[in-house]
Amino acid sequence: MLKSGVGQVRDKRVVASIGEDSAITRISDTHAIITTTDFFTPIIDDPYVQGQISACNTTNDAYVKGGFDIVSVLVLMGMPENLPLSVQEEMLRGFCDFCKSLDAPVVGGHTIICPWPIMGGAITALAEMNKIIFISEAKPGDRLILTKPLGIQPIMRVLRLSDKEQKKIAELIPENEISKSIDLAIQIMTTSGRNAALAMLDVGVNAATDVTGFGILGHALNMAEQSGVSIKIDTLPVIKWAPKIAKVLGYPLLEGKASETAGGFLISVPEDKATQLLKALKKRSCEGYEIGVVGKGSGTVLLNKDVNVVEVPA
Repeated sequence: MLKSGVGQVRDKRVVASIGEDSAITRISDTHAIITTTDFFTPIIDDPYVQGQISACNTTNDAYVKGGFDIVSVLVLMGMPENLPLSVQEEMLRGFCDFCKSLDAPVVGGHTIICPWPIMGGAITALAEMNKIIFISEAKPGDRLILTKPLGIQPIMRVLRLSDKEQKKIAELIPENEISKSIDLAIQIMTTSGRNAALAMLDVGVNAATDVTGFGILGHALNMAEQSGVSIKIDTLPVIKWAPKIAKVLGYPLLEGKASETAGGFLISVPEDKATQLLKALKKRSCEGYEIGVVGKGSGTVLLNKDVNVVEVPA
């Protein structure tokens, strides 16, 4: 979200770069290349699942732009010297298996020695110019649809609680319920956004972005600024128990500022197509939650002070 102009690209081939989820470069009158990269430190101890999450998070940046034909994936890994090779191999296996399920070929990558384990990838995808979905085309009157519930950050933090924090959580939430919410969070992070993107293409939407590290409010603000509109959010779908856990652990989930990983797509769709989009998402086994509206303005986001919090059970 650079705003100073640093790194601004000026090249007639570049359709979009800074401010978008992926860079978009025109290669002909009808087609473009979508390129993106992302990596982060582990969010779960299971190395295979962590590899899957990393692959999902990275490929979603291409899918949300309409880059359905991923032609190459490069794996990016940073590993501590003392991390067992078997753990590294499982992370890589999880990443590659996830990409294989999407018919996205892993063609290589790069590994460095790093004090903390990190994993991600660099994606190259092909897209038809008339099917690209930009973040900057939200229109006043649009409805906002979110395809996954929020709350990944506080839910996954439960796996790394101190004894004192564990006691606080146990006093509020039954252990089996916490386990269900953790399972749902993992399911969310390992569910590709490809089907949601195809549903967007089926219906025709104005704009979209994926919700990750900047939280729902940060990504909505980026959309509002890029589109020159105002956005009002009046509903927050969240993983069950996430609000209570967030309150105990101090995460600003209900303020819209908690980070997400491999989160849902925030979609701006014309009002007369909103119901159609929700049906198209359901048809492709995706969730859809109407969370707000787009209005006239100049790059602002308002979270309703009486926001409707909808807890989504496992």
